Order: sequence, then structure tokens, then C-alpha cells
Amino acid sequence: MAARAGRRVWITGLGLVTPIGHGRDAFWAGLQAGRSPVRRIDRFDPSAFRSQVAAQIDDFEPTDHMSPKAARQTDRFSHFALAAGQLAMADADLEAGNERGARADRFAVYIGSALGGIAYAEEQHERYLERGIRQVAPNLALAVFGGAAPANLGIALGLFGPILSTANSCAAGAVALGEAFHLIRSGRADAALAGGVEVPLSPLAFGAFDIIRALGQGHNDDPAEAARPFDAARDGFVMGEGAAMLVLEEASVAERRGATPYAELRGFAATSDAHHMVQPRPDGLQAARAARLALADGRMKAAQIDYVNAHASSTPLGDIAEARALRLALGSHADAVPVSGTKAYYGHPLGASGAIEAAICALAIARSWAPGTVNLHELDPQVAEVLPGVRAQPLEGPIRGALSTSFGFGGLNAALAFAELRD
Repeated sequence: MAARAGRRVWITGLGLVTPIGHGRDAFWAGLQAGRSPVRRIDRFDPSAFRSQVAAQIDDFEPTDHMSPKAARQTDRFSHFALAAGQLAMADADLEAGNERGARADRFAVYIGSALGGIAYAEEQHERYLERGIRQVAPNLALAVFGGAAPANLGIALGLFGPILSTANSCAAGAVALGEAFHLIRSGRADAALAGGVEVPLSPLAFGAFDIIRALGQGHNDDPAEAARPFDAARDGFVMGEGAAMLVLEEASVAERRGATPYAELRGFAATSDAHHMVQPRPDGLQAARAARLALADGRMKAAQIDYVNAHASSTPLGDIAEARALRLALGSHADAVPVSGTKAYYGHPLGASGAIEAAICALAIARSWAPGTVNLHELDPQVAEVLPGVRAQPLEGPIRGALSTSFGFGGLNAALAFAELRD
């Protein structure tokens, strides 16, 4: 479907909470350092699991971003969302109700998450079993549902626009961004805080993925090597936690207040494999269709893409299917376009990953630099056959356009297309 003529959407603020740094500058420095933060889990005892490593966040203090009372009344799921959202607003030089920007009733909050407040629910269930119902935290019902994060952020910032939570598995953050983008472009809002948040590092949630052998298990003794997108020796993804929120603004609104945008969000599309709950469609056909539709939505051609940030979760089947999908979507341009998978930098934070990777694309366009693929020692021959541009080293030079792909359990596919600003 071709893009409708309509309003343009700029990315004007970035807020990140990740294992390699909180805030735009710390995150950027972490990318440029080129090291994986993955290590043995100490949040709980992982010895019963095949996989025992993760990308966990250890240096996050909620009261750095909210009052002690607000921190007590919310859980880590909302803590991350509140921090990332406020960092994004500060980065955009916006305050709630700022008269120079969008009106509060035209400002939306869209957040994606695969599991919501599952870790807090698990913690409180243990308390219930040990001490009884009267010892369960009274905020439990208000903390664990997926809409808690955007609702708390909207309350904290005084934003009256639409609130939406998406639960599209590991594509949830990308879908939240895409839906917010279409909301603004259609004229139903003038700005949005959009992205993803995930806090899945609890024994039951982690164990559920371990049981189905989705997690890598061959690098418990050398955790920094565990996440290895597109590498021939990959054996599953490394779970992570984190959040990313982006400020999206209608171009004339942002221009009127003198904003300095990173990039333009040009297109979005989502499709379904309708194939299997866990295994991707091997030929990548519907994932490719999502990428093609996102480019068409943004009136972009494959040749305008100078960088692809791939979902590349390090699963044996998923990375190959994605490589095939990108070949179908980009045609002969797939022979030359640089591609990287960046999850070795922050693990796979499920529904937050697409938002983090959208932030990477925006920064790559603004700063003419994109990260390489950490732990890519030997490119899988099946990947190399169809997507030879997968690279271990960073990309330096102008990036006119970027494509980000995200996939989730159930065969959920999403793609976002970005471009440098144009007249």
C-alpha cells in the first residue's frame, strides 16, 4: 500500500535505559565501545537452567527519575518506562504542557511490552505463598497489566492524548512506534512518546524460555560471547531487560518550536507469518512483505536504504529466515547494503528491542555511524549466501535511509523505515 500524502513525522527525542547505559549519550558510548555486557545472572540463582546468562541492568536507581513515593507505588516495569520517557522528553527539550510543543491533549503515549509486569507478579505470588494474601503489595493489580507503563507515564507528564499498550511479543516496541507514527500522520495527534519496555528477568519468566530451548546455552562459561547474531555458532538468544522511548512530532509542530530532529520516521508495516507459534516461516516471505510495505508506506526505494538494523536475535532458524526476508525485500540491493545485528550490546529485551533498535537507526542517520555486529566471528554460510553485507565492524559515513526489522512469537513481523531530513 502506497503512503498517503500527509503529515511528516520527526524523531526529536531519545530516552534509553539499557545494560550499556542510560540516556542517549551513555548508550551511544556503549555502542561505540563495542563490548557485550552479558554475564552470569545474579538476580536469582540460574543453576537449574540450561542458560545461565543475561544482559541485566544493575545501576538503575528509580529515585534518580521520580520521587520516592512514585517509586514505591510502581514496579520496575513502570520505573523503566517513566525513566526512559522523561529522558526522551528532556532530550527533545520538552516539558509537559510546554506551550512551544504539541498541546497535552494532542500528545499520545504508546508503549509495547511482551510480558508487562510479569516479574513483579511472580515476586508477589511468592510472597502470597509464603505469607498469605494480606502481605501482597496493594499496588499489584495496578502494576502488572501492560497498560500500566503508558498510563503511569501519561499521569507523570500530564499528557491527555491516547494511551495504547501493544503486546506483539518481541515486535511490540516496533508496533507501538508504528502505530504512534500513523496516529500523527493521520492528524489524530501532533506528538507521541512511543517505544517499548521489558523486565523479564525473573525465574519463572526466564525459565519459560529456557524450557523451550529458545535461549543460548553454550556460553555459560564465557557470557560475553553468548549473543552472536548471524554467527555460525549461535545457539539461541540472550535475554535482556531495558526500555527505549522516542519523541515523535509532526514536522511543523517540531519546526515551530525550533526542535533539532535526529531523523524522519517515514514508514511502518506489520504482517503475520500465519505459520507457527515459535518457528519463523523459513522462506521469510511475510517478513519480507512487512519490509516492502514499510518502504512503500514511506515512499522509499530499496536503493535509498544505506543501513539495516536486523532483528537478528541469534536463534538458528530466525537469523536465516530474516536474511532470506531481507533478500526478498531489497532485491539486488541486498548484495551491497550494510547490515548489523546489535543485540550483543544489550541482549534481547523482548518487546523493548524494536524501540532500542529504532533509536539506533535514528542516531545512525544523525551521526553518520552505525554499530557493527559484536561476536560475529564466522558468518553463517546460509546467511552469507543471501545477505553478504552483514558486517562485524561499525559503518562510518552518510546514512540517507535505514530499515529496522522486528519479529515475535506467533509469526509477528514489523518493519520501520527511517530517512534523513529532506526539504
